[in-house]
Amino acid sequence: MPVAQAADGISGYFAKQSPLNAEASVKASAISQDDPSIPDWLKKSEKLEAMLSSGDRGEVKNPKVVSKVETPVQGLNGFVVQADIMNDQHPEGKQELFVFYTDKSSRYLFVGMLIDMEKERDLNLMTERYVRGTLADNPANALRPQGMHGLVVDGSKDSKAAPVQFVVDLGHESGRSSLLNVVRLQQSLVKSGKKTRGLRIVLVSAGKDEKATGAMAMAMGYQKVSGDGIQRLMEFAEKGKDTPWMEPSRLRKEAKLKQAMGLGIFQLEDNSNQAMLARLDTLPLVYDTKGESVKYVMLPQSRQDWETLLTR
Repeated sequence: MPVAQAADGISGYFAKQSPLNAEASVKASAISQDDPSIPDWLKKSEKLEAMLSSGDRGEVKNPKVVSKVETPVQGLNGFVVQADIMNDQHPEGKQELFVFYTDKSSRYLFVGMLIDMEKERDLNLMTERYVRGTLADNPANALRPQGMHGLVVDGSKDSKAAPVQFVVDLGHESGRSSLLNVVRLQQSLVKSGKKTRGLRIVLVSAGKDEKATGAMAMAMGYQKVSGDGIQRLMEFAEKGKDTPWMEPSRLRKEAKLKQAMGLGIFQLEDNSNQAMLARLDTLPLVYDTKGESVKYVMLPQSRQDWETLLTR
């Protein structure tokens, strides 16, 4: 897929991290297993194992309460349980989080989704992502980009490898330069005939630059509506506030603008919420995908390091 090229080519640094500076709205705090507010039935591991185990999920081991959650529902207390899940895909075990609610009497258990209909958000999912971020040794390890909205720059036709995941905020000049550098290199490798992986761009906004937020949302929407979101995104990364298609007079004439913005702003907000809940403080981030595993990797610092990752 062709992308815009700047006259000065690749900048002095290849990909540079910048602060995200965002805050999460979820209120959850770590809690001791002996805390008196935890219902007795949540403290009993055998009862938790029985409640959580199912044929589809697999066998549940070592469940324990790790966080208490403030809920917007009066009289409802929330608790997050961490447990190891054993199944065919993860025979050695995989840690998962589960959210439980109970009334003040601790007699009744509430499970399932807790939806904020005004903001159309699953509070359980937001809580799980936030607590995962508090427990991770590195916030980048708490993020799951495979569950976020992305735009894919195609690799070479002979490459069967999964795309490299690139999480970035174009609200910073360093984010825009990093995106330009990485996509241009990836496309140059494709054109050279090398077996090259695709690049999945996951956009996040800290809300500090309204124009950048709008440009990212529109690019995501246009990719769905007309298939040209990558080109628009690259043009904005190159020209910033001087991007021609971002001029108000041109935007008013765009027949597909309303549809694109409606799709894109929802996707960008969802991505940004996930980044905030994971407590990320710097972007861009890079993730390598191998089979079912998506793993955070240190940001490559040179063109050669990037080439090695993209042609692996």
